[in-house]
Amino acid sequence: MAQITINEGLAWLKTLKKRHEELLALRNDNAHRERRFYGASADKEIVKEPVYDVKVLDRLVTRVAREIRLLEQALKATDARTTVDAYDQDDAVLGELT
Repeated sequence: MAQITINEGLAWLKTLKKRHEELLALRNDNAHRERRFYGASADKEIVKEPVYDVKVLDRLVTRVAREIRLLEQALKATDARTTVDAYDQDDAVLGELT
């Protein structure tokens, strides 16, 4: 796996989160084909057939969620070691009233 910059990591994190949303929507709502049968006595039967293999889809959702977690942890660890260039913190700027 290639090393990436913080900026590239943030862009990749955004992509992963979007894909995770799409997969959750697919798993929760759109992963089945629905057929309705209406009988003569006004009863109806709804048949739901899965379009995708539920176990494979769930594994994919879990894998993307894990990747998001790992990337967030790596970004935070890198951010904690990085110093801000050309800036010195001065608490006097806050100004104390006397």
